[in-house]
Amino acid sequence: MHFSCSEWQSHRALGKLLLVTLTRKIAVIAGDGIGLEVIPQAVRVMLAAGAPIETTEFDWSASRYLADGVTVPPDGFAMLERQFDAILAGAFGDPRVPTNLHAKEILLGMRFKMDLYANVRPVRLLDGSLCPLKGIEPKDLDFVVVRENTEGVYGDVGGVFKQGTESEIAIQEDINTRIGVERVIRYAFDYCEKHTKANGEKRNRVLMCDKSNAMTHAGGLWQRVFQEVSRDSQSAAV
Repeated sequence: MHFSCSEWQSHRALGKLLLVTLTRKIAVIAGDGIGLEVIPQAVRVMLAAGAPIETTEFDWSASRYLADGVTVPPDGFAMLERQFDAILAGAFGDPRVPTNLHAKEILLGMRFKMDLYANVRPVRLLDGSLCPLKGIEPKDLDFVVVRENTEGVYGDVGGVFKQGTESEIAIQEDINTRIGVERVIRYAFDYCEKHTKANGEKRNRVLMCDKSNAMTHAGGLWQRVFQEVSRDSQSAAV
């Protein structure tokens, strides 16, 4: 195949345009502790792999909070939603801030104010020698965990009574709404139907894990909604 000079320049221009279009803007928030060590290395790996990303670092952390009392700047979450495609976040929590107020406002603030309702965690075995299970190879272990991210125990509903005494009582409520439960379950089925495994093999099963044997009310709601949503699925077994 041969190209004229003008055609070659056109292809180069198109290539640059596609690269700019495909470049993803990543907000990097290392946070505290191990996050300060791990996140910079994660960025190095992505850049070394040639990922088309553009990173911007933010110092939201315990150190920032202790320095000027700011956990999240005004308009912080709206700015993240407006200007970035994704957030690479590290660890939040520091013994210098006993209340962990900064961690709560940064981490839970992201979830609630940006409505990040599904916690999606891919699980893959990259090398058989790393697996404690006998006879398991990378092709055998490739699944995705989808978990509630804004309801359940993450609603921060509850309180402490008689704190610091022998009679201290701590209550943490577990909140589950029909709308919240259903959208997480539908997300899992939708993910299963639209995403293949790393080897190109189709995903075809959705499994729900719950504690309905002990948490009968919340677990019962999850089970009922799961069965209803599963009947709408055209390709995923349960």
